[in-house]
Formats: sequence, structure tokens, C-alpha cells
Amino acid sequence: MGKSVDLKTRFSGIHDLMKFRVTEILLISTEYDAYVLEEDGQLAEQIYHHFNDLSIPFIPRIHWVANSEEAFVELEKGSIHLVITMSRISDMSSFEVETKIYETYPAIPIVMLSYDRLTPEMIAKLRATPCINRVFHWSGDNKVLLAIIKYIEDQKNVAADSKLGVQAILVVEDSPVYYSQILPIIYTEILTQIRCLLLHAMNVSHGLLRVRLRPKILLAETYEEAMEIITTYRYNLLGVISDVRFPRNGVLDPSAGLELAKQMRNMITDFPFLLQSEELENAEKAEALQVHFLDKNSSNLMQDLRSFMLANYGFGSFVFKYPDGRVVGEASDITSLEKMIRELPAESLYYHASHHHFSRWFRARAEIEVADKLRHIKCEDLGDIAAVRAYILQVLNDYFLKYQSGLILDFEGLSKKDMDNAFIKLGTGSLGGKARGIAFMNSMIVKASLTDKYEDLKIKVPRSFVISSDVFEKFMEENDLHSFIASNPKESEIAQKFTESSLPSATQANLQLLTQYIKCPLAVRSSSILEDSRVLPFAGIYRTYVVPNSHHDPAVRLKQLSDAVKLVYASVFYAAPVQYAKNADIRIQEEKMAVLIQELVGEYHGDFYYPVISGVAQSYNFYPYYPMQPEEGTVSLALGLGKAIVEGERSYRFSPAHPKLNPPISGPQEYVSKSQNAFYAVNLKASAAITLHPDEDYIYEKLPISQADKDETLEYIGSTYSPENDCIYDTVYQPGRKLVTFAPILKYGQLPLTQVINDLLNLGKKSFGANVEIEFAVNIPRDPSKPKEFNFLQIRPMVIGRETLQVTLDEPKDSWCFSQRTIGNNFFQNIRDIIFVKPETFQLQNSPQIANEIGALNRILSLAGRRCILIGFGRMGTTDRWLGIPLTWEQMSQARIIVEVDRKELRPEPSLGSHFFHNLTATNMGYFHIPYNDEIQGKIDWDWLLSLPVQQETQYVRLVRREAAFEAKVDGRSFKGIIYK
Repeated sequence: MGKSVDLKTRFSGIHDLMKFRVTEILLISTEYDAYVLEEDGQLAEQIYHHFNDLSIPFIPRIHWVANSEEAFVELEKGSIHLVITMSRISDMSSFEVETKIYETYPAIPIVMLSYDRLTPEMIAKLRATPCINRVFHWSGDNKVLLAIIKYIEDQKNVAADSKLGVQAILVVEDSPVYYSQILPIIYTEILTQIRCLLLHAMNVSHGLLRVRLRPKILLAETYEEAMEIITTYRYNLLGVISDVRFPRNGVLDPSAGLELAKQMRNMITDFPFLLQSEELENAEKAEALQVHFLDKNSSNLMQDLRSFMLANYGFGSFVFKYPDGRVVGEASDITSLEKMIRELPAESLYYHASHHHFSRWFRARAEIEVADKLRHIKCEDLGDIAAVRAYILQVLNDYFLKYQSGLILDFEGLSKKDMDNAFIKLGTGSLGGKARGIAFMNSMIVKASLTDKYEDLKIKVPRSFVISSDVFEKFMEENDLHSFIASNPKESEIAQKFTESSLPSATQANLQLLTQYIKCPLAVRSSSILEDSRVLPFAGIYRTYVVPNSHHDPAVRLKQLSDAVKLVYASVFYAAPVQYAKNADIRIQEEKMAVLIQELVGEYHGDFYYPVISGVAQSYNFYPYYPMQPEEGTVSLALGLGKAIVEGERSYRFSPAHPKLNPPISGPQEYVSKSQNAFYAVNLKASAAITLHPDEDYIYEKLPISQADKDETLEYIGSTYSPENDCIYDTVYQPGRKLVTFAPILKYGQLPLTQVINDLLNLGKKSFGANVEIEFAVNIPRDPSKPKEFNFLQIRPMVIGRETLQVTLDEPKDSWCFSQRTIGNNFFQNIRDIIFVKPETFQLQNSPQIANEIGALNRILSLAGRRCILIGFGRMGTTDRWLGIPLTWEQMSQARIIVEVDRKELRPEPSLGSHFFHNLTATNMGYFHIPYNDEIQGKIDWDWLLSLPVQQETQYVRLVRREAAFEAKVDGRSFKGIIYK
């Protein structure tokens, strides 16, 4: 059996196919012969057109020389792949030239191209001459040159490529005149087939693969030569086209072709074998052998040959027929083939299945695995025609799933079927960092066979569409937006200008198709070329917009999607990314934005739409507690959309190595007060007809946990608090207040969630060569017949930076700030300013005002080019005002060190899954956490701090400064940090 190519590795094996290419040809001929070939035959133009529209980068070049001396000058340059000699050479007989070349350069194939009709004696002499690879006849048709080039390539590559499933057609013919006529016809038909297949290619790589997987043409002039090829490549042969009279055992045998057909029939039944002969009595003999026959004397011979290839080799469209020849319909590609099979009359389906027509059609497309499965259909064994149909459709469905898994497909020409399982690209530029990471892990998940590893949880990437970065550049140029941005407009003006501008027409048309295909909410996410890089994550700096995609009017759905894309583009030039890039010494003008459009993971619950679980997992844990180890990683989980986690609100944090370990909480009542008390969902009713605007929160609804209880989404993640006995029961089927604990999964293993997380973290860490952070969402349908799905949403390398600098800490006796819970690894020596929230006036209900006041003082420092230490209470950068201070990135852009201080009434757990923390570490900032009433773990000397000279002061915030710079050290190995007095 021929080896089929594993679909998981086929695209990566493109460069293993057709390794030998003819790109430099040495033509030895008279000047007139060269003129006839090059000019009269328009050879260069013909070759260019044959190759160029197949996206083949290797277009052959011909070097003409008139004699052997000039030939050897060219050959000594070492770049010649093929020598073609004409039979009229002035200085010596052609055999002398070819012999001399062969002796010096035995690896270079030599083909003789002759004007003359060679006599049998001359042909016999040529066959006995080892230096001549093959002789062809020049009749004035320049296509013979294309056939020569392709034949030599096929001859050189067939041994290696056949092992990768490449098919072949064997031509058995001893007349150079005749095979010089039919080889160009066969190659032309194959190239026509390839052009058709390119129209239906999944992407550029798939198209290139199909070009290189084209069937090869093998030529034999004797019975022995033909049998050797058949024996070696029997399972790679699409068919045999054979003369009847040709040499066998060294003499011309008038029935050699008949004997060859018998031998082939003994090896493989129902094999497309074509006999050709000028002797019509051979027609009856061919019929007796049940093989096809063509009359070489026919004026329609070439058309008949072409018709035979189309009918028997699976080229062109699949034509569905009844047994009596009546046509039912035809399919031009695999998607339309599947659709036809679903509706095909039983009689026609049985006819094609029993004659292996489906198998042959796939074999012509080098889909060997599918062809083999369809080849071995035994209709009688399957019972009835309904079972045959079901089997074929299952094979095709497996093909679609396997073929598209892990690939990046080009949007143009895709059908709805293609969009069910794929990562699809619109445009030709970069995918951007976020989309590139998802596409990479999509392919790695397939390669590692993780998709269906767990029976109870399917691992997948939600349907994803990327508008590549070239569309952004075109959008900016067509709407003259660079000059607009140069005028330093406000964010509201940027948003308005961008939404009023037009997307490129092709992109707009693609988005229109997208809204027709996809019927659920869509997340429109940034994927800039700098985002999620190894150096800078840009995490949460750009905007993400959720499009409801639920309005009954398709024009409204299209406008919402288009506006979301434009607003993501606009967010490149907002204050936060501009300041973030400035801090990292990057010009924002260097940024290019791709846009990732993903199916929003979730289920409908009345007017609300949300997943049961969202999560962020990191392969490195900055804050382990016994028995956790940093290398074991950490996971944050939340009910509903992941907005709660990435923006630093309440979530459940655990180590995937110790999923049953309870969080460090004193008792049930503290758990009740600190656990997730609300979740995010999309309100489709309120947002169906909304007009998008820069504030990305317009579509989210914050709901109480009781709503999830009504929606019956707590079964796998909930527990119940009983106030009567101050106890938490790990089930929701008890009376009492419902809590989000994830106990059914983490303690009792109702889903293999931690195993999946560990698999992906290990895969990501190994693939990136660094610690990684992943985002995911889990769908648990209420319908038990539907599969539970772990949706992989994003991956980024964690920028820890612990190995780059050796930081040695002194004793903290001369410090005003000390912590054993830090992030970073750095010396800080040029900071003279501190912005801190005044402890005596702090009230949590004033946190939005405090954020604004910090932002005002931050702007003063920004204008002066000064950096600072920023000190506040609770979480910094959270969007939950009741957990800390809801700062945006531009409000704290001048901070080099951030100190979060706990208070008795405010002790939130640091939100390590948040975008804020990832950007903090990436920009080499220092982070200190000062726990409440625990001077061993950390302390801050408020008396000393309050004694410093005040530079600026607001109601709740103070800016202090001194002439001597503060010295601060953070040791990433011990998690200790000190700021000295």
C-alpha cells in the first residue's frame, strides 16, 4: 500500500516534495535552431505562462551555446540542471558531444531533441547509449519543451515523492514521435487540473502543496522497463496508457501491451488501463481483457485521450451519473461533492461507490488517506445504500475536520463548511502577535493530538478570522488618516473620524459574508504586530469590542462589525498605547494592527450570553504558598466572561499542581465575603441594535450569582453556604446561598480541567521556550448530548526577566519600604518623586476620584519627563472600584515602582492574571505588595514618608520629591524588594 501523508504534517512537508527542479537549461544547437525554439516558438513566453499562474517560483531559463567548448564553459559554472542537444550540430556528431558531457557531468540528464523521424535502428542505438536519457521529436509545438522539463523533474523526484503519496501515470510507448505528442497533452491536462485545484486551495501553502503533489508522468519504452515501474509504484499509479507493439525481451513484440494489461489486472482489478494501437484488431483483444482502447489512426485521437483521462483519472469535476450514462449533476470541489452525495439518488450512489469512482477522484487530488478509505467500500458488506451513504459522508466529515484543524486558511473562496473548523485569514499581511500565538497553538494542539484526548472535554480554538495588518495600512492610506493623527486629535475625535472612514471594499465584502455565516456574538480583538511579543505584551492596552451579531437586519450586523474593526484600529492612537510605547522606547507609528474576530464562547440563557467558566493560567506562580512551587504555575477562574479576571476583579485562584488545596481563608464567612459575587454576560436584548462607541463596556451586563443559579450553570462550579451551621457544601442542590467555588471540578474531578490546563501550559512552555500565560473559556451545555468544550483563546510569553541581572540585597534596616512579595528584577536609582494616596483621608468609595487625582499628578511628571514610585491601597489598575483604585495605564504611566498596601478592611488577593500585571513585568517595573499587619512579609514607614517635602497635593493624593535619588532593589529570585532611605 502506498504511504499516505499524515494531514497533520503535510503542509510542513511541502519542501520535501519535488526537491529537484529544472531552473537552468543548457541548449546546444545551431543558432537557427535556437531561434526557432526561442523566437518562432515563443518558448520563453510559453514557459513563463505555464509556470507563472501556478505560483511556481522556479521559471526555467535557457542558456544557448553553439558548440561543445561553449557548453563546457557554461557547465563549469555549476548551475545547469538539464542539457538539451539538437540533432544538427556543426562541429561534431551529437553522440560525441553528449558522451563527453556525460563522462564529465554524469549527474546532469541529457535529452536529445530531433527534427528527424528516427529510424528503428537509430532508436535502438540511442537506447544503447547510456549518455542519452531520452530522445524527443520536435514537430514545431513548443509544448514539448514543457513536457521535457516536467518529465526530467518527475524522473528525478518520483522515488522520494512516491513515499509521500504522490501519484503517477505510466506511459508505455517506444515511438519518440508519438510520446512527444501525447506527453504534452497529458501534462497540459494535469496543469489544467492543478489550476482548478488552486481555486479551491485552503491557503497559499495548501495551493503550493497541490502544485507539488501533481501526478507525475513516467515513461517506459520496453516491457521490462514498464514492469519495473509498475512493480515499484503499483499503489501510486493513477493509470497506464500503453501501446500494444513495443520491445519485449529485446525484440519488437506485437502483443507486449496485451500481456502488460494482463499482468496489471492480476495485481489490481478495476484499474484504468488504456491500450492504443494502429492495428484495429487489437480493439477486440482489449475488450476481452476489459481494458479501454483508442485507435491511433483516429483524427480525434488527442481529444479522445483527453476525454479518457477526465473520465478515468478523476480530473476535473466529478460527474454524477446513472449506470446508463444519464447525468445527475457534477461537483467542482470537495464541499460540493459532499453536498451532492447527501441528495444523490441511491442508484447513482451505488454505481459510483461500487466502481471506486470516489476513490479515484480523491486519488487524483493526492488525498490518499481518503481515497484508500473510499476504495475499500464493499457495498454488500455495509448492508444497504443508506449505510453506504453514511459511511462516505463520515469519511468526508473526518477529512474536513482533520484537514482544516490547525491550519490558517485564506478567506477567499471558502464555503460555510470550511468555516466550521478553521482559522481563517483575510488579507496578505501579518497576523499580529495575538492571532499568531493562537494560530500557532491551534496547530500545536492538533500536532500533539490533544483535540480529542479527553472523553469528557473537547479542546478547540473557537472559529477565528484575522484581518491582517496590510488592511490596516490600506485603511490608513485610503482615508488619509496619518495626516489626521499628526494633528494630535482627542480620543473622541479619533474614534469619530475612524468610524466615519471606509474600510477597503474587499474587506467590507468579506465582513458581509462573515455576518451571514456566523450567527453568534463575535469578539473583535486587537492583534498588533507588537502585541504578545517576547519583549512587550501590550496586554489590555488596545480595545476589544463584542458585537452582538443578533439583529434581524444584516445591514445593522455588518455596520456593527465594521465599526468594531475601525475602533480597534483607532485604539492604536489612544493615550494608553502611545504612553506605553513611549515608556518602552517605541514609536507608535511603527505599530501595525491586525484584527482578530473570534466567535464569542458561551451559550444563550434568555437574553444573556456567557460561558460557564473563563480562566487565565500562568506557568509561573509569583506568589506561591506552601506546598506550592513557583514552577507549578497558577490559575484564575471565574464564572461568565473573562473580563472579571483580566481586569482584576474577584476570581478563584489555585495551583494546577494542587487543585484540591483550599485557598488561604480562615473560614466559611470569609470565603463568602471574598468569593466572586457577580459575573459578566452579554445582554443581547439591550445591545442588538446598539451603535458602537469607544467605551468597550457598552455591551456587558454585570449579574448576581443568583442569575447563574436560575440559568442552571452552577452545577459544575458551585457550592452552597449554610448559615445555620456555618458550613459550605460542595453542591448546589442544598438550600442556601450559592457560591462560586469550582469544587465539583477541582475536588471531585467532574471535568478534567486541571489536566487540560497542565497539558496546554507544558505544550506552550515547551513551544515558546519560556513561561507562558494562556486564556481560555469552557462551555458546559445544558443539553447533555452536546459536547463540553475547552476553548483556547490566547497565549503570550511571560516576560519575567529573572535571569538577566544579579540583584544582591542588603539588610532592610535602612529602608522605608520592604516586601517579600515583589515582582521584577532590577536596580532603580534615578527616581526622586513619590505619588502616594494619603492614608488619613482614604475611603474606598472615593477610589474613582483618587484615580483621577493620581492621573493629574502623573501628567505633571510626564510633562517634566520624571518617573516616580506610586503607592496606593488595594489593587491598582482594577476595574472593580471596591477592590482598589481603578487606574488606567496612562494615569500611572510615569510609575517605575508600584506599591500596593493592604488595610484592615481592604485585603484583596493580587490579581496575577490581569493585563495590568503582565504589562508591569514586561516594562521592567517593580511591584511591591505590603500585607496588613505582617512586618516580616512587608512594611512601609508612613511617618518617614509623610515627612518628605510636598511638591503637589490634591484632596486624596500627595506628590513628594527630594533632591537625592531613592535607591530601590528587587530580587526576582527571592521575591524580596527594598527601597532605601
